[in-house]
Amino acid sequence: MHKHAEIPYFVEVGEGVLDRVRVFVGKIEVERVVMLSGRTSYELAGRYVEEILPVMESYTLTNPQQEVRKLIAKLSYGDADCIVAVGGGRIIDSGKILASELNIPLVTVPTTASHDGMASPVASFRNGDVFSVFTKPPSAVIADTSIISRCPPRLIRAGFGDLISNITAVKDWKLAKEIDPTDYSEIAASIAVMPAEMALNKTPDLKGLVRGLIMSGVAMSIAGSSRPASGAEHKFSHSLDMLGIGRALHGEQVGIGTIIMEYFHEIAYEGDWERVKEAMEKFGCVTSLKELGITRDEAVIALMNAKKIRPSRYTILDHLNPTKEDFERAILVTGVI
Repeated sequence: MHKHAEIPYFVEVGEGVLDRVRVFVGKIEVERVVMLSGRTSYELAGRYVEEILPVMESYTLTNPQQEVRKLIAKLSYGDADCIVAVGGGRIIDSGKILASELNIPLVTVPTTASHDGMASPVASFRNGDVFSVFTKPPSAVIADTSIISRCPPRLIRAGFGDLISNITAVKDWKLAKEIDPTDYSEIAASIAVMPAEMALNKTPDLKGLVRGLIMSGVAMSIAGSSRPASGAEHKFSHSLDMLGIGRALHGEQVGIGTIIMEYFHEIAYEGDWERVKEAMEKFGCVTSLKELGITRDEAVIALMNAKKIRPSRYTILDHLNPTKEDFERAILVTGVI
């Protein structure tokens, strides 16, 4: 089976690199750019991007999920030849869907580092249930850390949680390999787990965190799925959201989910949940469900429901099939309450 992987081929990470967006757009010789941004991200970076690029139309989105559908209809008959998405996760996800529908390049200019969506081929939307749409990955990522550093620290800490989650996601993927070896990519798994392991060993600076999140996105492109960065810990987060319990950021929820799932991996084969929790605490991440407004009973319900989400995706929850008592013990032992 031959898979052709599309990955971002122009990536800039560092202070003051925003101007490099002009270099990339010039290189691919586009003349009619459509720019998407949010209110805050427009002021942070969008206004400048608008000045230095041949922006045909600029949209400040307040409700991306609804607005992107209208934009697809509006721009389908236009001449746009590139989308530039300036903002956080929802703006970038809107850019992915729009660029994929129009079959034109996408440039992402992240203004936060809250999750790995800046370079991934997956767009998530919350609308009652949480679901993901597989898209073309961005052609370029321009991550100016001097801009990203101005976002709320909580968002950066959530990004650390999302990066660390690759630890258990890849372990789950390796378990699934025993059932279907063709669904596993050693290269994608290595690219995903390497920055997560590095972050466990040494607290990363902002540039290191952003690079790790970009590598996570690239791993998904190579795998052709979200497998390298989404396992049982993500099922737990999606379960919280679907049950209306999820009141926190995605990266905060998957971070705590990673501690819990690493505990189960430690029981099954190998793992070190204490190491994961310690690294998260060192970075300033929330490791308490209570701090996220989630009770122990709610967490247990979400964990029991997690296995039902994407049942075809084999994880440690399928391998061990934990009971309600097992989940209660995991929360107690890891101290994530």
